Amino acid sequence: MKKLLILLLLPTAMFAQLSVKVDSTNILIGDQINFSIEANILEGDSLPHFTDTIGALEIVSRSLVDSIKTSEGWQLTQSYVLTVWDSGVYYIPSVRFKSFVSDSIAVIVNTIEMAEDAELKDIKAPIHTPISFEELSPYLLALLILALLIYAIRWYIKNREKTPVKTETVKIIIPPYEIALNELEKLNAKKLWQENYVKEYYSELSEIIRTYIENGIGTPAMEIPTQEILFQLHQKGIDTIKLKELLTRADLAKFAKAKPLQIENEESLKIGYDFIHQTKPQKEIDDVE
Repeated sequence: MKKLLILLLLPTAMFAQLSVKVDSTNILIGDQINFSIEANILEGDSLPHFTDTIGALEIVSRSLVDSIKTSEGWQLTQSYVLTVWDSGVYYIPSVRFKSFVSDSIAVIVNTIEMAEDAELKDIKAPIHTPISFEELSPYLLALLILALLIYAIRWYIKNREKTPVKTETVKIIIPPYEIALNELEKLNAKKLWQENYVKEYYSELSEIIRTYIENGIGTPAMEIPTQEILFQLHQKGIDTIKLKELLTRADLAKFAKAKPLQIENEESLKIGYDFIHQTKPQKEIDDVE
């Protein structure tokens, strides 16, 4: 009885050398069924070929032909996936192979039945749920990073503009002997004694020489008596004979209102030049030579 029921549900047309079958004869619209053909053939024969449809059923896909060698020839098998998009009864037509013909197979295609009192409702719009913190957190983090980056750039630009540029001031040190020689040149250009400003001439000349002695030789001389200066220089091995004439003549002109002769005024300036050249550092003398 069970075998008979299976045969009714899955009808199969069997012949000595040809067999066709489906896995279901009752489907819904759009469902798919498997349809297979099996045949024992001689060498050189092949299975029937279908293009896009088998009867009114659309071919969705097909398998490759499976072949098994037998003593009499070949056993070939091929299956198809079929579907249909309208309700009704459809027939898989008979398959003809040489002198063999299979029975056609009826396939019932049903629609989805709805209850008579079923109410058709509109499609509901998507439900808008509140955005959670987890969903917002990546965007909040990105905004925070962007804000920090902007702040860092502005802070850098602002502070860079305020940062003072360090400049190194190169202080040029002029040797005392050069200063003294320059001052003597300026004094000579003033022509003080020629204009009868003898006291002023010797006051400036004495100050130039004393400043040089103190800064260039290292012997205090600005507020020191002439004799003490000469003594300190003599202790250092410096010839002071001509310097004594200059400083003594200057003292007399400043304090005793003496009026040295023109030749003595000229000689005093020359003594100042010579004393500076004789006592300036030896390296400077070598460079000049």
